[in-house]
Amino acid sequence: MIYLNSTDMFRSFLWFLLITSLMSSCIEPDDSISVLPSFADVYEPVYADPAISFQIIAAPTKPIINPAKIFTYEDFLIVNIKGEGFHVINNIDPSFPVPLFFINVPGSNDVAIKDGYIYTDNYSDIVAFRITENQEVETLKRLSNVMNNQEYPPLRGVYFECVDLTKGVVIDWVISNKDNVKCYRP
Repeated sequence: MIYLNSTDMFRSFLWFLLITSLMSSCIEPDDSISVLPSFADVYEPVYADPAISFQIIAAPTKPIINPAKIFTYEDFLIVNIKGEGFHVINNIDPSFPVPLFFINVPGSNDVAIKDGYIYTDNYSDIVAFRITENQEVETLKRLSNVMNNQEYPPLRGVYFECVDLTKGVVIDWVISNKDNVKCYRP
């Protein structure tokens, strides 16, 4: 049997409080906020059709604007564009890289490749796919609703309109002047 002295019990209680406070990041929609400060920014989700938002396609090359992550894989240079997808560039001759195509992955923030398989996030999903010889995307596996990064605005200490997934996929957050919000992210 394990016996805890008062110091250990106090530390356990502090850890419990810390973990509990970290896990509670939103007021439940049924709860009400008594007073919404007039100076507070209120964020409103921007929704998109899931049929379009979760579609991954190979597209023609386009200019590289705001690259996020750049890495090599075999003879290719991969340039991730945050929120959009990634460029695939033939890098056999590093002094003369040749853009091949762009993989359009809405909501993508990162990409990884291993053994010819491509892994990326697609808003709340994680997708594994490969590119065929015809430069078409073949989805191998999709894990839906794994990442909850669309449930809250990207900032903390803000009031926001609670997400309603029946309206579609949250693709962005905009500042709004709504005054009847029920969610807060501490």
